[in-house]
Amino acid sequence: MKQKPLWIKWIICLIPLVIAALMYLMLPKFPRFTEYVFSRGIFRAIGFPVQWAVSAIPFSVTEIIVILIIPSVIALAVVWIIKIIRSTEKTKTAEKGIRFVAWVLNLVFLVFMVMHGANYYRLPVSELLELPDREYTAEDLYNVTCDIAVKASQAREKLPEDENGCAVLSVTQSEILRLANDCYDNIKEDYPFLRTGVWRVKPVILSHLWSYTGTTGVYCPWTGESNVNTDVPVYSIPHTAAHEIAHTMGIAKEDECNFLAWLACSKSGMADFEYSGYLSAYGYCINTLYRTDKDLWSKALDMCSEGMMRDLTNENAYWDTFKGEVMESSQNFNDSFIKANRVESGILSYDLMVELLLRYYDIDII
Repeated sequence: MKQKPLWIKWIICLIPLVIAALMYLMLPKFPRFTEYVFSRGIFRAIGFPVQWAVSAIPFSVTEIIVILIIPSVIALAVVWIIKIIRSTEKTKTAEKGIRFVAWVLNLVFLVFMVMHGANYYRLPVSELLELPDREYTAEDLYNVTCDIAVKASQAREKLPEDENGCAVLSVTQSEILRLANDCYDNIKEDYPFLRTGVWRVKPVILSHLWSYTGTTGVYCPWTGESNVNTDVPVYSIPHTAAHEIAHTMGIAKEDECNFLAWLACSKSGMADFEYSGYLSAYGYCINTLYRTDKDLWSKALDMCSEGMMRDLTNENAYWDTFKGEVMESSQNFNDSFIKANRVESGILSYDLMVELLLRYYDIDII
């Protein structure tokens, strides 16, 4: 059988890259098309079956991949070098290997764009939720922060405490990870774009080591899997799990995932999720208020119950033990990754959740 010319083989190899590059360049220009054709169509058709199947596996597939990827790459490189040495056509063997590596990398990029990257360019959540938009004052932020503090305190009263007076979950971690998708049930009818194929979040076995990177959760586009760090203070886990679920629904931006996770937790009717969501929101709001108006910050801080203060102090102490070059490098990488997906604020985009909170609260109390 006559073999294809080498240039045709290289064109075939580059097809995934060309498709991914066109998506990266063109979809930002057409957010409505991206929303209704891609995010609610192609992404669901391809991603949801993968998400459902991977959810059936009891352990984190993502964690296994991370553990095995470096030794696997080294082993494949050794095999490739041995093949070149033994080959009578060394140049041809080397070229074939390079083409295979290029094809794999191009395919990896395409899968990323289909399973996550393109969702950065859909309609913003603020538009999907029809949130009002205006200039907000420090007083507005103070009112929202106080309301969140009150509701966090009320939710916390429903939870047990440990010997140190810190909140603990009323159910097991396994149940929390299984219920993370269910916490969206009360808002799905109003917001039909909130759909996922995932039915449980995965715990990471090496969570303690993961904390050195400052990571609380990860959505892996190549497996469609949500993973959470379970070594952290337990009351932060429900909101993190809900955040990662939002990614599986096709929400790519971190601030939008944070906001939707809070909204789902606050409407869930489950104390663990309610407290976790409100405590996380309070942390973002009080920090923003500190940078905006220190007098109002001091007044809002007084709204924080003693139990909440113990939990926040405990959480800060936990993360302080992991600070170092590893965490700094990880944060820098995350910042670069987010900016590469056209989110100019980088890791500061997490803080933009406060803007969404203000716009949502504008409907009710501001």
